[in-house]
Amino acid sequence: MPEKEIIPVTNDVMFKALFVKCPEALAGFLASALKIERSTIKNVRIKNPELTPSCYEGKLTRLDILLELYDDVINIEMQVSKTADYKDRSLFYWARVYNDALKEGQSYNESKKCICINILNFTMFEEWKEYHSSFSVREDTHNVRLTDKLEIHFLELTKVKKITRDQNEVDSLKLWMQLFKAKSKEELDMLSNTTVDDIRTSVSVIYDLSEDEKLREYIRQREKAEFDYQSDMANAMAEGEKKKEAALIAKWKAKGMTDEEIKELLG
Repeated sequence: MPEKEIIPVTNDVMFKALFVKCPEALAGFLASALKIERSTIKNVRIKNPELTPSCYEGKLTRLDILLELYDDVINIEMQVSKTADYKDRSLFYWARVYNDALKEGQSYNESKKCICINILNFTMFEEWKEYHSSFSVREDTHNVRLTDKLEIHFLELTKVKKITRDQNEVDSLKLWMQLFKAKSKEELDMLSNTTVDDIRTSVSVIYDLSEDEKLREYIRQREKAEFDYQSDMANAMAEGEKKKEAALIAKWKAKGMTDEEIKELLG
């Protein structure tokens, strides 16, 4: 029986399934992304481990990972498609996580530090070549941080070069980026030879999940639902354009324009 095709981690279902099934790998990724000593991360609690996403107006919402680490709240998202409003969207999601973390009756100084990590399969910042960008709120003149409770990271996979066989010279975060980008068994096999335990464990989990027919079916159903939503939106827009055109034709005819004149106006 032939092996099933590898499901890449850029697929948001696989991305979440990997870290839900293997929280020790999630701890390793967080240590690399946030520059924390791996040995100090003893427990990572994922607050939304379910894979079934909620819907909003018929559209499947994102499959993010919301977790607690120490006393901080962290939200991680894999984003494949580039949208013009993604910077604003990332700030909105940070604000929502920050707001939800403050419980009723708590004072503002009890609010938690909230960190958002956005893994992007597209280039957002053409201005620089670094693939890891970190943002906070600072005073414009003196560069003094207003608060340490806002932290937003962007990891651009497109800026990370394709994996090579010499892995010992590559930093651990870049290895994670290469793991997320990997699309073939060859790339994953090379990563399985690295000295980073969490990377090797992740490769094994990715192979197991890629063989999971239930997960593959869920991915198919999710992709179908997204396609149906996009198709419905396109049809609605087309119908709207038809109604606008009909209204214009009626208006022009009321003004005494001929069919030929109207045809010329419509192009």
